[in-house]
Amino acid sequence: MIADSLRKGEPVQDLPSVSIRNVREEPEEGFDISFQLESGGNRVQVLGEIKSAFSPRLLEEISPWVRRLKSLRSDIAVAVLAPMLSTQAQAFCIKNGISFMDLAGNVYVDVPGKFTLQRGGRRLRSEWKSGADSQGIMNVFSARSSRVLRVLLEKPKTWAITEIARELQTETSRSNVILRSRIDFEISLGSVSKAIAGLEDQLHVRRRGNKVFVPEPARLLGEWAEKYKERYRWRLRSSFQTGNPFGGDLVDIGKGLEELTNSEFAFTGAIAVSKEAPFVDIDVADVFLISKDTEAGLRNLKSQPGIEAPSLRFIYPYDVGVFMYSKDVGRARVVSSIQAYLDLYARGGRDLKQANYLLSNNIQPLWAAA
Repeated sequence: MIADSLRKGEPVQDLPSVSIRNVREEPEEGFDISFQLESGGNRVQVLGEIKSAFSPRLLEEISPWVRRLKSLRSDIAVAVLAPMLSTQAQAFCIKNGISFMDLAGNVYVDVPGKFTLQRGGRRLRSEWKSGADSQGIMNVFSARSSRVLRVLLEKPKTWAITEIARELQTETSRSNVILRSRIDFEISLGSVSKAIAGLEDQLHVRRRGNKVFVPEPARLLGEWAEKYKERYRWRLRSSFQTGNPFGGDLVDIGKGLEELTNSEFAFTGAIAVSKEAPFVDIDVADVFLISKDTEAGLRNLKSQPGIEAPSLRFIYPYDVGVFMYSKDVGRARVVSSIQAYLDLYARGGRDLKQANYLLSNNIQPLWAAA
């Protein structure tokens, strides 16, 4: 598939004066493929290794080999080729001087002093997606897997897989004492293990004996926030917004909602951190709501004339994990700082400034103290 795409010049389409020639499979050099890459009057030979996927962990393993080959053959480019390379894999390649090319048209070929070609931000065309989606790469930011991320980021230390599973049990028991609805955060030991393996492939966790730790929690949270932003905007389609008869105080709103619904709810976003990062005027108070049983009654909420108060927006979460490590502020339940950061980041604009403030003043000091 990749060889055929190279012969058609598809990875370099729309790049002026750039072409691919002399594609050979299994060349004498022992690589999977070789070809000539031309740009204007410049030309370079590319020797390529093909796989269905290259995780950052795999790239880390082969990078010493690539460096050695480049030191022996400074006139050629050694590249990795796959149907699709993740943004994380592309970033690792560029940082470590590994050339790459994928079917979406993301290209980085660098022979110092002789040839440089780079293009990123390309998405895979629909006809190739089924092949790329079957690569077996676990989405560590998916709903249930994200509960493992919450443990790692909320309680930074070295963790054994069994300890993470027990922590999910412990958080379930804690929540059942303070929440009005039973919420189960537990996932199987196998699922925890798969999530850790996926995080290790992306170099988000490192091993220390039989345990793992997060070496760069800010990078992990940043990548999660980008993924979460896409999901957040989709979830807003099923949300609903109402008036607010309770006023602008977090505790007053919490008390009022508590009397109207038996469903578990928790405040998130700007109002959730209004005590910790109180420099944003709140125009809407975001509330996570689990059950739809009381939705009809909530939709009838009206603001009181002459009283300024943020409107209420009720959001059904993508996973019950958003309630993990939540806490009480008076009679109002608010999500953890990690979850509040994700929602502020997803909203963008002025809320992004509040997210950065929360990260610098509340979350990072927690990591630094670990």
